[in-house]
Amino acid sequence: MLNAMRVMLLAGAIFAPLVGGAADKPAPVPQGIAPPTRIPDPPAPLAEPAGASVPSASVPREVRVAVVADAARRFKVAESAVVLSRAEQVTWSDGSLGCAQRGQMYTQNLVAGYRIVATTSAGQMVYHTDSHGFAVTCGGNAAAGAVQPPSRTPPDR
Repeated sequence: MLNAMRVMLLAGAIFAPLVGGAADKPAPVPQGIAPPTRIPDPPAPLAEPAGASVPSASVPREVRVAVVADAARRFKVAESAVVLSRAEQVTWSDGSLGCAQRGQMYTQNLVAGYRIVATTSAGQMVYHTDSHGFAVTCGGNAAAGAVQPPSRTPPDR
């Protein structure tokens, strides 16, 4: 009981100056505190890195083979019907190759690779690759997913 009275007295001593006389005087303005501001919008997605246009013949063979095989499979055409219509040498900011997916972890190193456009009579698709034959297609393409280099080796393109 004695402790409860001490707590009540202490609370009264702390809060009485704050409550008592509040209608008579304006509340003091705290000094050194910034006014509230609007929470900023989340940052815009990073733009794709610029690439230097290169002839598709200068793209490593394993990269060309992986892209051609995947495009032929996705568009249901023969590999000979796939044309690599554009190739750019790109340095990707991480192992996602510019196509990060939520919940996935990627190496945080710069990755040398290519942005390649594969064209067929059925359509075209943009591939992001490393320089060893691993390629991905981002969500804006006709189909999305990772592309592994094929196990067989077709003739050089």
